[in-house]
Amino acid sequence: MIKPEFVPTTKQFLKSCQMLESLITKRETELISLLVTYETHDAARDEITRSLEALQGFEAEILSLDNHLEDLNIATIFPLNLPLYSLIIFGIAPSVYSNNVYIRPPEIMTNILNELFKILEINKLFPNVSLKPSPRHIFIELYASEADVIIFTGKYENALAIQKQCKQALLIYNGSGVNPFIIFENADIKLAAEKAVEMRCFNSGQDCAGPDAFFIPSSRADEFIKTLMTNLDEIEVGDTRIPSVRVGKTMKPTYIQELKVWLNEEKRNIVYGGVIDEENQLVHPTIVRKNINQQAPHTFHEFFAPYFNVIEYDDVADLDAVIDAPAFRERGMYISVFGDNQQVQAKLDFVQVLQNTIVNDVERGNEQYGGYGLHANFLLFGDRKLVQPVLISRDMHAMLNHQDQ
Repeated sequence: MIKPEFVPTTKQFLKSCQMLESLITKRETELISLLVTYETHDAARDEITRSLEALQGFEAEILSLDNHLEDLNIATIFPLNLPLYSLIIFGIAPSVYSNNVYIRPPEIMTNILNELFKILEINKLFPNVSLKPSPRHIFIELYASEADVIIFTGKYENALAIQKQCKQALLIYNGSGVNPFIIFENADIKLAAEKAVEMRCFNSGQDCAGPDAFFIPSSRADEFIKTLMTNLDEIEVGDTRIPSVRVGKTMKPTYIQELKVWLNEEKRNIVYGGVIDEENQLVHPTIVRKNINQQAPHTFHEFFAPYFNVIEYDDVADLDAVIDAPAFRERGMYISVFGDNQQVQAKLDFVQVLQNTIVNDVERGNEQYGGYGLHANFLLFGDRKLVQPVLISRDMHAMLNHQDQ
């Protein structure tokens, strides 16, 4: 049985957020030293910046809501990446409404989160937030089964399985999307290539917002790939404790095995890279080039590696066919568009469209995240289901207070 512990007032919560912000700033060097045992320096600095911005924005986010939720028990199942930012967004943020926020970290993230709790004095500042490392089925039995809200990041099938066992709870689901680049004839190819490398290599390619496809007109494919190659030649692969390294160790060995299978299937299409160092769990940047007619709409592999799946199209009708495919639309989160084509862009009503930008340019912890694909993100509470971008504070209020959004 979950027992109430402590529900902060809004004032107490915001004061604790200010103190946490101060600790992050004061102990930034120590934090980076810890985080780079898990991710690159670029990723560590990025999530520190995003964490500080989110903490600074919580006051406006919370005070914009009409009704204050109280006495909730929240179970949150963390993603595999960005431990500090995940702690802020999926752990600290909802604690303002909570008796308890119980966090289940991935096994390989447990030690680093324990250290973050110590460095940032989380038990003191947010006594209702706690780590509960355990197998998922145990966590569900002990905590999620009695929770009012479950925040889950992971596979769609796992989300449905959790909801089936925990029908009393509001399930807030963050999933995955294809998040492709669509590049048109009149695009700035240099910019598109730079942004492709920036997003696909972020956090060593291990981010659910990484693009799983790059659609490019055949007439501009050579230019795009050549520019990609030039940029990737500058990417250093190795030990993440070295500041210049932008691609480090793959977090889960199973990712490497999945990539090996996919790479073997695509070996005739590899035009750059293709090296996997299994001993050191390092996946080197790789470019695969093929025609859109070789790509079935339902087989977009979700990469957790710096892989560039470049897909040429000769006619926008072929691109339309992929966009219209249900399997493509159900993973609709973001699409980065370079150049313009009104015929194609008119169909992009199931995603957030980013013009000449990437997800990392626009993602902010106090704003909604995701798109309108069924497998991308949704809210599920009893028989009420909303498929839309997620903002935890807003969505908890709307669903639990039965308000229309």
